[in-house]
Amino acid sequence: MDSRGGKITVALVVLCVVFGAGYVVYAALGPDQTTTDAKPKAGGAAGVPVMVRAVDPSSPTLNGGVFVVEDGAVRRRSKDLACERVYYAGGHGICMGVAPSGVDYVAHTFDSELQPQHEIRLLGLPSRARVSADGRYGAMTVFVAGDSYLGSSTAFSTRTTILDMATGKQLAQLEQFDVTKDGERFDAVDFNFWGVTFSGVDSNRFYATLATGEHHYLVEGDVAARSMRVLRDGVECPSLSPDGKQIAYKSRMNGENRWHLRVLDVATLKDHPVAETRSVDDQAEWFDDDTLAYAVGNDVFTVPADGSGEARLLVRDASSPVRLDRQIDS
Repeated sequence: MDSRGGKITVALVVLCVVFGAGYVVYAALGPDQTTTDAKPKAGGAAGVPVMVRAVDPSSPTLNGGVFVVEDGAVRRRSKDLACERVYYAGGHGICMGVAPSGVDYVAHTFDSELQPQHEIRLLGLPSRARVSADGRYGAMTVFVAGDSYLGSSTAFSTRTTILDMATGKQLAQLEQFDVTKDGERFDAVDFNFWGVTFSGVDSNRFYATLATGEHHYLVEGDVAARSMRVLRDGVECPSLSPDGKQIAYKSRMNGENRWHLRVLDVATLKDHPVAETRSVDDQAEWFDDDTLAYAVGNDVFTVPADGSGEARLLVRDASSPVRLDRQIDS
């Protein structure tokens, strides 16, 4: 067993610890109280249809309905979906949230009519979700507790799972992939992965964050080969532009849990800040090759990717912005 093998085998212990934590958080909730009736409010024009998850400012961790914002109008697309995190591409989507019990966490895949297809029990608190442009693969990250190297049952690590979106089958955890750095095998018991973003032309290829010690590495991975390689340090929650030439990411400020959005050039790995000055704890979404969308607090904003302009409000009381294309049924 390698140094990460023990981390993977504690999954059942982690399951008990995290669901116990979930019970503490949601014990006061009944089965009909896990979802808010909040509705997003359009704050600006995106130029493209946008899917979002509704946020109740008084209880932002409750599941929120899935809405589409287009031309200043907000409409609920599905009575069957309520999530903490949502993503959609290529005719398939992922909805992660609190289970109806109010105790556990669950994910559903859904189709182009926003109808749930497969249910997946989650090991912990929903964090990130992505679907490849062709709808072949999905990726989900959850926060879990109980890993022995953390030194505290209240500290959190991550699990990131690759899904077959057609079947809902969990194909692998990134913790099981081989990693290289500077051409050499790279491994540590405290490896944590999150923020998967898929290539738009080859769904086998992806980028993600690998955290170990004080480092947050950008890695490039291959689903079929079950492998990743380290590209550079200081990158969290990468998001690849549609043309595959740029990556938006969170840059940690002075080692604190505060982040600035930056954009790097994939070819040179050189980067620059965007005009958003607030801390952004989100995985940005690209509306096109020039514009980013992301959540700050309980609202969604946009900003030019080249560092010009300023941040603009797009949707109030919303999170998880997703650009929609013509693959979604109207």
